Amino acid sequence: MIWRAGSWRNTMPRMLLVMVVLVTAACGHGEKNVPATVRTVNITTRAATVRDVRMTESVVGRILNPRSVTVSAEVPAKVAWIGVDVGSLVNKNDVLVRLVSNDFKARAAAAMAKIASIEARIPAQRRLVQRYRKLAVNKFVSPAMLDQSEAELAALIQSKRASAAEYVRARLNVVHTTVRAPISGQVQQRFVAAGDYVQTGTRLVDIVAGGRLTISLPFPETKTGVIRVGQHVRLVLPAGGKVLHAVIRDLSPMIDRDSGAFEARLEVNNPGGWRSGGSVLADVRVAEHKRAVVVPDASVVLRPKGEVVYVIAGGKASERPVRSGVHTDGSVEIVRGLKAGETVAVDGAAFLTDGAAVHVIHLGEKASGEGDEGNE
Repeated sequence: MIWRAGSWRNTMPRMLLVMVVLVTAACGHGEKNVPATVRTVNITTRAATVRDVRMTESVVGRILNPRSVTVSAEVPAKVAWIGVDVGSLVNKNDVLVRLVSNDFKARAAAAMAKIASIEARIPAQRRLVQRYRKLAVNKFVSPAMLDQSEAELAALIQSKRASAAEYVRARLNVVHTTVRAPISGQVQQRFVAAGDYVQTGTRLVDIVAGGRLTISLPFPETKTGVIRVGQHVRLVLPAGGKVLHAVIRDLSPMIDRDSGAFEARLEVNNPGGWRSGGSVLADVRVAEHKRAVVVPDASVVLRPKGEVVYVIAGGKASERPVRSGVHTDGSVEIVRGLKAGETVAVDGAAFLTDGAAVHVIHLGEKASGEGDEGNE
């Protein structure tokens, strides 16, 4: 048989049409023998619970520099002894430094001796004045002699007062040679050592007030209606450690022009290891919802029409529109659309649709299809 180019071109479309029909028929005949299967989705479930939900505002705060005091010398003297160093903890009135006091003690003794000498002369001078006054009545002494005796008596009295003041000053200087801590705290810096000679006003040590710390918490101005005095605050260092609790003591009256933030301040006792200038993580409790309905975060699925959960009953999932509230600790508050005790899908909820068949996987149970490879 001789095939011509024209006859091949006319035959090919017919052959292709026949093949398509045959394949279609075969497919249609095969579908009648395949049983229909229902697709199930493996999920975990959790019942909606009721508990109190706390709304918090989290912020990174700063430990402010505590009150510090510079202790200076009040008298010029040589340092005889120093009992503290950097980092030393001190209580109020603890002895920090002792200065040499011999010179001031000698001055006090000299002033006391001078007072005794003057006190011994005053009675005799007072009797002389009384005698001159009697003699002046009969003009046995001149008025000048009487005036001179009275002036000498007044000079002795004034000299006694001056010597008494000198004695008090000397004794006070002796007291000042023992330098005590004006506040309780920790020595931040020491400026002198034993043997140094210090002048009045020379810095000896710096003490940072211990015990109480001031914490500053910055908030954007959008939170002015949320943050209030008296709210409870949970505090912890970024590195962890002891958790402290306090309340907001005051709020700054103005918004900072540069940062656009206002400041909340509170005070806590230093538990040890909290240093000024460091950061602190703070959670401020701004509100509390009593007996709120709560489900796991994974149960709430965002669909084009809004948030939904899938309520599980009778092996099927029922889509339920909800409105969420506070998100906290892996859970979410359901404000509307769900009742306590209803069972909702958790893991696998995002793969569900309304009316989908589900297979609930319990703790320790394998999902369908898992572990089949070993049996093949």
